[in-house]
Amino acid sequence: MSAREKYAVIQGMAHQYSIQLLCDLAQVSRSGYYKWLQRQTYLSPKQIEGQKIKERIKEYHAKLKGIYGYRRVMVWLRRRHGLQLNHHKRVQRLMRSSGRNAPTMARKKCMSFHKII
Repeated sequence: MSAREKYAVIQGMAHQYSIQLLCDLAQVSRSGYYKWLQRQTYLSPKQIEGQKIKERIKEYHAKLKGIYGYRRVMVWLRRRHGLQLNHHKRVQRLMRSSGRNAPTMARKKCMSFHKII
């Protein structure tokens, strides 16, 4: 069980038991739990920007019926919205996390024959 899952269980049981006791039983630090709790309610400026980019990707993906991948989406974001995105990895990660991937072609099976000796 990951620490995030443990923190979620602790949050669910926090009204019945003390946080210190639950953290001890789950073998996680109390400060880690409170940091996790704070991250659940507070979004960083980069996360807010990422949500805005996701909305634009969603708009573009729907407009073109999802045929373009992250490279063309990144070019579109630069040209249309003037976003200065340095790495394609961010656009790729945002597309993947929102379930918007371009369709890929199936690999062709090799049909060459070798001589049997």
